[in-house]
Amino acid sequence: MYELYGNIFHQGSRYEANAYAVPFLLELVADPTTPARHEVIHLLASLAVGDGRYHLATGFPVTDMRNAVAEVPVETWQRWSQTMKDWYDVVSTGQRQPIPLAKVERRLMETRHELATYDAVRAGIPVLLKCLADADAEVVGEAVQALAWFPEEMTSIRPGLLDIASDDQQPVRTAGAALVALGLVGGACTPPVADLLDRQLAGTDSHLSWSAALAWALLAGKGVPDSAVAELRAWAVIRRRNTGRTSWEVDPADLALEVLDRVAEPVAEQVRADLVAAVLAEQPKSNWHNHFNVVLDYGFPHMASDHGRTLEELTAAQRAVVLWLTKNPHVFGRPGPEGPLRQHGLPTTYEALRAYADADG
Repeated sequence: MYELYGNIFHQGSRYEANAYAVPFLLELVADPTTPARHEVIHLLASLAVGDGRYHLATGFPVTDMRNAVAEVPVETWQRWSQTMKDWYDVVSTGQRQPIPLAKVERRLMETRHELATYDAVRAGIPVLLKCLADADAEVVGEAVQALAWFPEEMTSIRPGLLDIASDDQQPVRTAGAALVALGLVGGACTPPVADLLDRQLAGTDSHLSWSAALAWALLAGKGVPDSAVAELRAWAVIRRRNTGRTSWEVDPADLALEVLDRVAEPVAEQVRADLVAAVLAEQPKSNWHNHFNVVLDYGFPHMASDHGRTLEELTAAQRAVVLWLTKNPHVFGRPGPEGPLRQHGLPTTYEALRAYADADG
């Protein structure tokens, strides 16, 4: 496993070889005598989508990937592949030579390899579905999370996830994972699904309520029920409290806020404004750099470096950050906020930031 993670999933990258490795990994999963099968399933899910935590708020963008790959003619793929092969032949001898393809071309080739790997894992969905009935709870849990990433196979996957999520005998982590997986795999909010989500949302287990609220948001988008928005908000406002990590290895408060950004923007903006105000009210004795990064994470979650917005066009949380900085020049020492400010498209010196704020009165 160590060698596989170092070679065909090195720091999250996927390669041309991955699609060829997947069938052998699926054979191992299908064999009940394979030790630690849950680890192999986890690797397969990682090969399919990378780090799934980055896709929990929106689902895996497989349609966008397919469209991007489909726009490139076969002849172009062949030319790029030959160009890269020739380059590898040269650099493998120790010679230095710049990568011959442009960044956008290399990214398209990477997307093609990622999509081929995804489809190789997709071909193993019947194997993963059988794992939902496995006697090993860890195998079941990993299979639930792996199946969540294949909305194109929703019809065959959803019944098994619904059974797991509805089974009161399942461990809470497994049932919660299945609820989120139902949201990720998509489909209509049919009565069995809606009734289950509402029941868990109103239940006494906080993580099942969080999972149901997240599933509602994934399925309904901006049509998410008020009860689910309220549950997500209750998690999003939490600071400095040990809420634990979900079966998806994410902080439930952080993900709740990220999902609110997408489905209930006014609620998210108010939460972010409150969080920024709470952090700015604190006075750390040292290390303003780390403290200010927390502020920026709350106030500027999706701000691009080239946004071009004026102060008045920022959200309330973002304006509060800028105005606070204009009143606290001592923060611009070493290490100061210059790097994070540049990343979010804001002036990086105290004087420039004052001018930016004063431009809007």
